[in-house]
Amino acid sequence: MAERNFRIYLVDDDVKTLIMLKHNLEKKIEHPITVNVFAYGENCLDRMEEEKPDIVVLDYYLNAIREDAQKGSDVLRQIKLLSPDTQVVMISGQEDMETALECIRAGAYDYIIKNEKAMSRLELVVNKLLYDMEKNRV
Repeated sequence: MAERNFRIYLVDDDVKTLIMLKHNLEKKIEHPITVNVFAYGENCLDRMEEEKPDIVVLDYYLNAIREDAQKGSDVLRQIKLLSPDTQVVMISGQEDMETALECIRAGAYDYIIKNEKAMSRLELVVNKLLYDMEKNRV
């Protein structure tokens, strides 16, 4: 049986972060993946109408480029409405426990704080999610 190619969306308003995350995931993830990047949550949501990603890595604040951009928590709620099976991993510089709980309550699988351990934590979370998805495939 051929291995499934998983689709991952990265959403962050910092282009350097997007490039770094994309490169790291493509290098470190143990399953075949296709990674798409978006600077705005709205672009990600538009694309989700065409295809449903397996995982979305979503920044909490998305207004560095456009002040009127939706917050990640709003985008998260819309993702879960459009595609309830898509797993969302929030990533943010916000170390506030209430912000993390808000995201988990809204359906996020995990909340990762952007710090020196964020890349390795994201790698572990994505590999675990993909392993579970592969294992549960019929």
